[in-house]
Amino acid sequence: MALYENLLVFAAILLGMSALRLIRRRDPSQRLYTLLVVGELVLAAAAIVREDRFLGAVAVCLCGLTVGLPWLLERAARQIFAAGYPRWAVRLTGLRALLMPGAGLARQQQILAGFSLLDRRGPAAALAHFRALLAEAEDTAELAMLHEQIVAMLLYDLRWSEAAAHYESQFQPNYAALRPALALGMLRAYGELGRMNDADRLLRALEDGPLGQEPGAGDLLGQARLTFLAYAGASATVDAALTGEHGKILGASPASAALLRATAAACSGDETRARALIQQIEAMPRRLRGRDDRTPAAARALLGHLARSAAPDPALDEQALRVALRVREQLSRGRPPRRAEGVLVTSLLIVAMAGSFLAALWQGRAGVGLLYAGAFTPELWRSGSWGRLLTAPFVHADLLGLLLDAYSIWLSGHVFERIQGRGRMGLIALGGAAAGLWATGRIDPEPALMLGGGNAMAVAVLVATLWTLVPARTPGIGPAVRRSLVITLLLLLGAQLLSCVPGDSVLRSTPLALGAAALVGSMVAIVLPPVLPRLFARALDLLLVAAVGVTGVAAYRVAQEDPIGFALAHREARPAERGAVLVLPQSFERVGAAGERRHVLLPVYQGWIDAQALRGGALVQVLVVEGPASAGSSALFRVDPGLLRELVVREDDTVSAEARTLLDAAGPWSTYTLQRNGEAVARVIERPLTPAGPTVVLVAAPPLAFEQAPSLYARLVADAQRG
Repeated sequence: MALYENLLVFAAILLGMSALRLIRRRDPSQRLYTLLVVGELVLAAAAIVREDRFLGAVAVCLCGLTVGLPWLLERAARQIFAAGYPRWAVRLTGLRALLMPGAGLARQQQILAGFSLLDRRGPAAALAHFRALLAEAEDTAELAMLHEQIVAMLLYDLRWSEAAAHYESQFQPNYAALRPALALGMLRAYGELGRMNDADRLLRALEDGPLGQEPGAGDLLGQARLTFLAYAGASATVDAALTGEHGKILGASPASAALLRATAAACSGDETRARALIQQIEAMPRRLRGRDDRTPAAARALLGHLARSAAPDPALDEQALRVALRVREQLSRGRPPRRAEGVLVTSLLIVAMAGSFLAALWQGRAGVGLLYAGAFTPELWRSGSWGRLLTAPFVHADLLGLLLDAYSIWLSGHVFERIQGRGRMGLIALGGAAAGLWATGRIDPEPALMLGGGNAMAVAVLVATLWTLVPARTPGIGPAVRRSLVITLLLLLGAQLLSCVPGDSVLRSTPLALGAAALVGSMVAIVLPPVLPRLFARALDLLLVAAVGVTGVAAYRVAQEDPIGFALAHREARPAERGAVLVLPQSFERVGAAGERRHVLLPVYQGWIDAQALRGGALVQVLVVEGPASAGSSALFRVDPGLLRELVVREDDTVSAEARTLLDAAGPWSTYTLQRNGEAVARVIERPLTPAGPTVVLVAAPPLAFEQAPSLYARLVADAQRG
């Protein structure tokens, strides 16, 4: 497919997914934007059906402006906001709102403006802004969000009593347990106000709630426990928990750790030590404080009640002892087994697939030209081209196949790589695809069958992820989440199985390849436990690095090969037809009946068709027509007179010099293009074997298909002989 067709198909898919998501949300504030996206989807569909380039260009541009670019702006705004630049985040969000009319983003823009005011003019201006928004709001969810922001601003300004009063007047006591950042702030507020019973109640709710069941929330729970212990005056426990490696286990920055220790010292009555720690905080360079820009202000506020020490309270001592035991238990377990941060391998696999597809598109690779990109055939592998076992998984002939494989790997990789680690993710992906292609090369009876291995790679990862989601292997995943993931992955697995149904115009793996890939994924997922010793996990990572290196060597070797020269050297004579003998590569299959539609551009006719080109998205056929060539007309019109109603002949002899030399040496020949609605759909080369015929005709659709192997296709016509 050309770049335009790929962009149009991608835009239609993106618009369809966006429309489905908007319809499922049923948000009244987004009705206008939903209608806009649905209208663009209809426009893209009409452009595809009618083959109208103008409508298609309009649909692609509108999709980019109203769906693609807003998505990028949203991601950028989040990153910039997290980096501490709210003003730029507000500007990007405003641009996004302009590109998404009727999407209900005005209120979101106003809320983000409050954070910009906090950055420019301080918490008082931000509070006034949020209170003004509160007076205009009517939606319950929006009211709750605004009240939460008001509490956060009061906590940021160290106005503890006002924050506690506003929180308790608007929310139930344990509401903060569902908002981790708010919970930490309220624990500090209760500690500053001396309301340790309320702090203990909130901490218990935090531990017993959803956060307490989340394996990755250990850092936050540890900081919440230490905050309680600091205000309880448990100085020794806080110091022990924040010393050396323990502080790293609990995820505390140097500034926050020093503030907790100073608070614990102050609440235990050790004024001298508290002052020394506060001086350390004020002397810390900004790079050590990180994002804790309010830590020095909190430390200075702590100076105001250094002389205050809590009165003995047996109940508080009991509460502190319980929390201290929890902290010691957490520290004794050490840092949880380190999972892969992010999905690096998953992302790299998808980038490699997309990069290979774009490179092939940029170089005009299609049909047999995909062999240069690294596609797999059993005959090339048997002749020593082992590198194609590792390069073929990244070769795709169509955008839909690429999107299906990429989405399958992306969704399953987000689960598998985070749980099992990068090493196993990469080894299953590469090993599963290579095993599938190897099995096909060993057993498949079609030596010239051209294959890609992207869906074999996707199946290996999908099957491994499904085994990982078995309750006995991952008991920490909730039933609802597990059910949703399994159903989605099974649907994707079914789509992958359907995509390998034998066909002509798809570059996919065979059922045998998918079965071998699934076997590899199952073996690795079942044999190895989810949690491995660190040394063994490191060995898997090193093995993956070695596999990546071998893949690089494989890509280099494949780039040095000449698959078209191999096809030329391994041709064989076919039975005589209409008085002509053709010498063809093994990839050419016999077509016994004319008129069958195996390609969108042209029907096929009795003769020979290049199966490799067909699987790569092109149509190349050789046929013998009785009678001589006709000047100004096409021999195809004698085979199929109906083509006269839709195609016209245009003189076009722009073939490569190499092909022209080969054809000139064989005798008289001619070439032209067939056009439909002003667009060239095929290149035809004709060569009469005698003045009275027969005529050998080679048809390549689209014309670019001939340029993938001009020396091969020209030689097929030039070497034809009378039988």
